[in-house]
Amino acid sequence: MTDQMHVYALDCYPDPNGDPSVVMIVAARSETDAVELAFTHPNAAQYKAVQLNPKSKPGRAITIDRGVHGFVSWRAYKAL
Repeated sequence: MTDQMHVYALDCYPDPNGDPSVVMIVAARSETDAVELAFTHPNAAQYKAVQLNPKSKPGRAITIDRGVHGFVSWRAYKAL
């Protein structure tokens, strides 16, 4: 496992057959680490499924600590 941090955007689904409601912004060492962090977050109980946003490429996170750094509405994330 690498020590380099990356920022991942994860789609959060309140219903696994529906559309994502929000995008979770996570700094982690890998995709697997990002998903594990997502499911250990206190808000995880609100979501039935989480997946990496297919339209987002992970960016380098040089000065960001590992963890969940916030939630943004999916529409707002698309506008970024």
